[in-house]
Amino acid sequence: MCKNMPPSVDAPMTDGQGDRLYDRFIAKLRKSGLPKAPTQYVLENEGDELTDEMVTATRRRVEARIRAAEPHILQRKPFDPVEFFEEGWTIDERIGQRTGYTLDAGKIVRKDYLKEGEFSINGGERIFRIKANPADIQLDGEDFLALYQEEGQNTLCWLYDTQGITWLSFWGIILRDPCGSRRVLYLYRRDDGSWYLDYRWVDYGLWYAKYPLAVLAS
Repeated sequence: MCKNMPPSVDAPMTDGQGDRLYDRFIAKLRKSGLPKAPTQYVLENEGDELTDEMVTATRRRVEARIRAAEPHILQRKPFDPVEFFEEGWTIDERIGQRTGYTLDAGKIVRKDYLKEGEFSINGGERIFRIKANPADIQLDGEDFLALYQEEGQNTLCWLYDTQGITWLSFWGIILRDPCGSRRVLYLYRRDDGSWYLDYRWVDYGLWYAKYPLAVLAS
């Protein structure tokens, strides 16, 4: 779950800003077309809840702006499929030339390798197209762990806040499960803001644009 920013010791708003915000709120409310009686009831009886909602919305915007300005460079972590999952898992193939000790999350982009007019491709074709683009640096298991195991998952939250990313798959490493099926790791954002890890069959089903890869921009 993404963590809130620590509170500031300084007042977040001046009196003048508060007055201007109040004036804008009243002007917008008067132009809203809301019926008079229920609107007055909400203002008179649900003011605390309404204020809490405004503060929450402001917090989301402020935190997104702060995260957008921060560098997010993580230490990559060694990935062992047996240690992470269980006996029987193996690394089937590594794709690309991923090297280095750090992940610069600010360079992460999404790709789907679909051609114009295509809605989906199978896993084998996706691998073929990845290999046909060797300049694309595919993220792998070490990058996956760096993002998933970061305390507070702040970088994943930042990727969502700044780029709207809710799904990333990691094709720099193809795994084979104990039953012999090829799998690829992915991270998915839930509705509550937490991030979920899983693995998807490479050779069964289709890969749509909504299942993008994580690639480093060159």
